[in-house]
Amino acid sequence: MGRESRSARARRLLRIYTDPLQHALIAATVAAPLVPRSGRRVLVTAVAPALVIDIDHVVAARSVRVRDTTSLRVRPRSHSLVVALGAGAVAAAAAGPAHGWAAFGGLASHLMHDAGDRAAPTPVLWPFARARQLGRRRQVAVTAALVIGSVVVSRATAGPSRARSSSAGADAGGA
Repeated sequence: MGRESRSARARRLLRIYTDPLQHALIAATVAAPLVPRSGRRVLVTAVAPALVIDIDHVVAARSVRVRDTTSLRVRPRSHSLVVALGAGAVAAAAAGPAHGWAAFGGLASHLMHDAGDRAAPTPVLWPFARARQLGRRRQVAVTAALVIGSVVVSRATAGPSRARSSSAGADAGGA
């Protein structure tokens, strides 16, 4: 393998070191439609698992060195929708359906971001399919679907909105 240019190395390092920020921002974007009806805490519910999941790289690499954790041949099996579904179920049981969706969406967005890059294959569909990369187009499409899912969950889990409640109260008071 040839030596990489200084600019190529700089781009690679920027991508590696901003990866947690990218995961956090994408997870927050996925959960954002839940905030008006469920509160800002759903953002924490989405972002925390999207960041914490990468501890599996340290375990798999048996090292905390960035060079070791980013050069895995395949991402760990915990980078799968099975884990995202489990986290969503635990969060839903603990804090309700909006938080369950936020945890699932945050992790699923992380998995799709990883499966969209050109690094190690991601076992998104483990144990049903082998680890592979899905590409950026699929990542963007699934992430958009997760945002739409957040809109649907927000509407389905909330009671009447404040605007409807106050106008209904005004109508009842005037009758």
